[in-house]
Amino acid sequence: MIDELCNRIWSRDQFHQDYGAIQEAYLRQRLIEEDRSPTVGEAATTRLLQSAIAFATASNPKYRDAAYRIATVAAELNTDRYPGSLYALLIVLSRIGNFPALQFAESRYGISESSLPVRTLYESSAKSELNTVKIQDKYITLTNFQTELWQSLAAGESVGTSAPTSAGKSFVMQQYVRRQLASGDATKVGFLVPSRALINQVSQDVSEWLRTLEGIELVTTPITPEYAVPEKAVFVVTQERMQLLQMSHAKLAFDVLVVDEAQGLGDGARGVVLSSVIEEARIRNNSVQLIFAGPNLEDPSSIGKVFDIQPRAIKTLEAAVSQNLIFLDTVKGKPKSVDVSVLNEGERRQLGRLEADQQLRGYRAKLVNLALRFGRSGQTLVYAKGTDDCEKIAFQLSDRDDVETTRAQTELSEFIKDAIHPKYMLSLTVLTGVGFHYGRLPSLVRKSVEDAFSEGVLSTLVTTSTLLQGVNLPAQNLFLCEPQRGPQQPINSIDFWNLAGRAGRLGKEFSGNIFMIDYDQWKSHPVEGERQKAVTPSIQDHVANRTQELIEYISDVDRPPPRDKDDEFENTFTKLVRDRLSGSLENTFDRVGLEQDRELVASAIDLVVERSELDRATIESSPTVSIHRQNRLYSRIRADIQERGVGFVIPSHPLDGDAYNSYARAIKRLHDTVLGYPSSDRSHLYFALVIKKWISGDPLPTIIDEKFKYKSRTGNPSLARVIRETLKEIESDLRHKYVKLFSCYNSILEKALRDISKEEVVSSIPPLPTYLEVGGSSGSMISFMGLGLSRYTSGKLQDIARQLDMDQAEARRWIKSRDVDALDIPAASIREIRRLLG
Repeated sequence: MIDELCNRIWSRDQFHQDYGAIQEAYLRQRLIEEDRSPTVGEAATTRLLQSAIAFATASNPKYRDAAYRIATVAAELNTDRYPGSLYALLIVLSRIGNFPALQFAESRYGISESSLPVRTLYESSAKSELNTVKIQDKYITLTNFQTELWQSLAAGESVGTSAPTSAGKSFVMQQYVRRQLASGDATKVGFLVPSRALINQVSQDVSEWLRTLEGIELVTTPITPEYAVPEKAVFVVTQERMQLLQMSHAKLAFDVLVVDEAQGLGDGARGVVLSSVIEEARIRNNSVQLIFAGPNLEDPSSIGKVFDIQPRAIKTLEAAVSQNLIFLDTVKGKPKSVDVSVLNEGERRQLGRLEADQQLRGYRAKLVNLALRFGRSGQTLVYAKGTDDCEKIAFQLSDRDDVETTRAQTELSEFIKDAIHPKYMLSLTVLTGVGFHYGRLPSLVRKSVEDAFSEGVLSTLVTTSTLLQGVNLPAQNLFLCEPQRGPQQPINSIDFWNLAGRAGRLGKEFSGNIFMIDYDQWKSHPVEGERQKAVTPSIQDHVANRTQELIEYISDVDRPPPRDKDDEFENTFTKLVRDRLSGSLENTFDRVGLEQDRELVASAIDLVVERSELDRATIESSPTVSIHRQNRLYSRIRADIQERGVGFVIPSHPLDGDAYNSYARAIKRLHDTVLGYPSSDRSHLYFALVIKKWISGDPLPTIIDEKFKYKSRTGNPSLARVIRETLKEIESDLRHKYVKLFSCYNSILEKALRDISKEEVVSSIPPLPTYLEVGGSSGSMISFMGLGLSRYTSGKLQDIARQLDMDQAEARRWIKSRDVDALDIPAASIREIRRLLG
């Protein structure tokens, strides 16, 4: 009956006139300051609120969204004129189950549900009770979506969940994990995240509640084989770090594995790695509870097919905070003018014309000046196309004389100078409340910027596509102009709606604003596109959908890899060889849905196996390098051993005197045989130097200054560009490419040594992949980072600690037994330690 009533209301033209009018009135008052036109009248407001109360009980998400918008907008507009609108707001929020927003409404307007009529209060209380769960000794009231997700998780089911960014799915998953650990139903839990930025964010959240549980470690870095894995632990790692962990610890198994941003399964070569580590977790514990989570997934349960499971789908399209889509169109012939319109029920409706204080010519000028014009109230995110663009936009936003620097901004600036470089642009912009954020920033700097933004120390943050990788930086305003996912890659509709979810902060406002500048001139028009994405895991796409391409790749022994990006089929090829050796190739074909050409793929793989001298253990230890390239490296190492001896091919520890030369030799072999660089290439000499400094734990400013001196010998480099290049090399080369290459090198070297009966020297091979991943080589420094501390802070602690080989438990005890405030370390490091360890 209620659905029939809602249908009747929705079919009336008068309703849509009133609905559009109240939304436009709300936005005019907030965006067009000069506009003091009358708001919607009492009769229309009453009709709308009555409709909203009915819509709130409907099953159709469209009606529930309208109920939320009407109730929140009416309350904002009519708080003084019609006090009853506030109580209508409470009723609507209670009925749609958005209790976080309800609590915000009570605190914002100073009202309480107790003032509602008895029957309505009983209804709200009953609903609230149904949505309340107990975690340890604390009761938490959830939204309807969160409650459904919680109940499925509590039943022990594997789950695929999808919801808009602000729906609170991450909160529920973490609280569930917390309960499982507290009860003893789980001892090892993993969070797989797509980036180091998310490692920092998730580990920070986990550490907040992990303090209440005794004897459970937080692990964020690979643990080398000589150290034991904690008996009880929460692992927050990327798929690459998980791969290193699984290779080093054959018995590591999980009770619960959370795959955050699960759409990454379709992310090419990295997606194959993600599939591989999940599959390995299933092999080690067939009953592991898998939780796949992502924004705007069309069918989150379908992800489980490639892992031979059918997770329960829990999804919603309802956002806990609504978004206003606002168009800012510059006016031809009037370089300072901008027309403002809003998307209202699928139509663009004009709100008015405003003037900026500077000309709006060019992409960057539009972003900067319109963000300054419309981002005055509330915090603002500005989306940039890349890292250099990010810095330039931030500088222009900060190029003002009307801002007073606060003490907190000064402290942040000084820390950035110490952590990255005294001349780094970010240390200047934060003094005016403007920051920038991208994935290559060192973890503690990135976290400090995020904290400063969330605490209001920074009012504006310029960011890149890190926002698309799940980094949670909500703000009231988001500004977009010709947005791109990558170079010359216009943003698609799925990414757009993912970004849009960052506008609006749950518990701080009811809605957020997405400002789209000159939208009609964008190369793509994502607003009109689909909001949900069907995720096809890359392993499935490569094998079942692109079979012929894969066969050609496998058969091409001499194919060189691309120099500046991942080789798309490489990981899939190596995985299929591993499956063939383990006897699971046919099972893989079944799971990815390969119907035709099975024999052709299998024959191509069989031929590779027959021609290779490598055994299964070696190939499994190097899962991200083509077997053809592994074979070439094996032949090269055997030849070098025969000609120059064992010592010539084993890399040194970074603190040994011959480290640089040994790295140069090893990298040269890798460049020649794996990457296929020409023999005249000399880049191995440069990367040997950078790698030695990085894994020796040298501070970042020192590495940057060395690079600047190096480049100054042959030119007149820009320091700002050198800083960006150094950060890129560390993230893209050292912590990605060379981690992969040295994982391969070590496994092939070990095979070569065993083949000549030199097993006794295998233990002398240093774990360079782990050293490269974390940026340090002492056991204690790695353990400090494993606790979740940054390389910066871990290096400071290692400088003052006597022991070099503490494991994680010892490192935690060492820190807890010290007066942190008395240590000679920066304030930012002290705050980080307190956050993580309490």
